Amino acid sequence: MASLFSWIEDIESQRQRVRDARYGMIEAIDGRFRQLQLRPWPKLVSGVEAFWIGGATHARKRHDRVRFWYSQPRGHNKYLVLSYAVSGLGTTTLTLRAALRVLDRIAEFKQCDAILCEASNMRLNDSVMKYWGFERHMPNARRRHYIRRFYGNFPGTEAGNRSSIAILPSLAVTAVPDQATVSGER
Repeated sequence: MASLFSWIEDIESQRQRVRDARYGMIEAIDGRFRQLQLRPWPKLVSGVEAFWIGGATHARKRHDRVRFWYSQPRGHNKYLVLSYAVSGLGTTTLTLRAALRVLDRIAEFKQCDAILCEASNMRLNDSVMKYWGFERHMPNARRRHYIRRFYGNFPGTEAGNRSSIAILPSLAVTAVPDQATVSGER
């Protein structure tokens, strides 16, 4: 029987599988990409999980690991949504950067125009998100939506290298459009 979830350690060799999958989870540990889990459905996030459980886990966990859940919403094939991100106090900038590079690479495989997220964690303010390469989207909306635009200029390409990104440690994001939350959980 085939598994519903598949694990990929080398996304370059599995480019077509990554491009075809709509949902996944990226895991980076100790400054390096570890694996990508392709999933049959998106990560569903609740406020309880993000704020109470996530906050308690974030405060407890000291290892250098981050996980990013993403989805490609049906009917919006040109966009990826960073649905949920979890890290702990021990997560380094290098580890966050490794996970974001993989997310960017997935966006490039899929030829997405942008990555969207919602930052409900107040530590993720406009300047932090700008540092990550995101800008405010829908400024009049009640929630804080952010977008990272590519339009063919992906990081790693000559045009994409002009706007390099960096990431701050120990911050977690969660998502847009309808299941937005932010957590510091691991």
